[in-house]
Amino acid sequence: MDNIKLEKEIVNHKTVLLGIGNILVYLFVSMAFSLFEFNDIRITYAFDVLSYIIIATLSILFFRKRLKRDITHIKENRSKYISEIVKNQLIMFILFMVASFISVFLLKSDEQSVNQQAIESLPTLMIFISAVLYSPLVEELVFRGSFRRFIKNDILFIIISGFVFGMLHTVMEASFIEAIIKGIPYITLGVYFAYLYVKTENICISVICHFVHNFLAVMLIFFFK
Repeated sequence: MDNIKLEKEIVNHKTVLLGIGNILVYLFVSMAFSLFEFNDIRITYAFDVLSYIIIATLSILFFRKRLKRDITHIKENRSKYISEIVKNQLIMFILFMVASFISVFLLKSDEQSVNQQAIESLPTLMIFISAVLYSPLVEELVFRGSFRRFIKNDILFIIISGFVFGMLHTVMEASFIEAIIKGIPYITLGVYFAYLYVKTENICISVICHFVHNFLAVMLIFFFK
């Protein structure tokens, strides 16, 4: 990946504050909108989409210069990036399957996480909006882009970013131990996304890989429904 690695982002007080602001916006808006309860499920979904639009728009604004640079570099080196994405997507799929097997083995159960059950209970359009369009962009800008701005050490960044990302996907489990074990596949993904970001310094690569993973996962959900 060295042949397509970008220069590290210049971090200053402004970029750090924007990174922290992005995390706070993500947490605040997500929690604030979750407090609304409506009898009509359609209104609930409409508020969910509104929260997605607000968070995604602000995240893009916070990272607009970085995104513009990274997208331009991908366009100029399209063939190199495609080969790297395909290769790493295969590696990531294998790691995810191994992590999922370990999780099932430790729990002695293949019961899905609360997060996965919640996603599968949504209508088809909402699954696509939430898992395929919203999550890859926003979660990468929050857990990779924002975290990277104040965690300079590569190893610490990869571990912390991956762990927090994974645990937020299983925070609703019955116990902390269950959350940790069910979080293994998510933590594995988070660690790998962070690794890709460190290796390329291009946030769009982790966004694309996250998108492809979630798209394939959603296709499997539709297939087995």
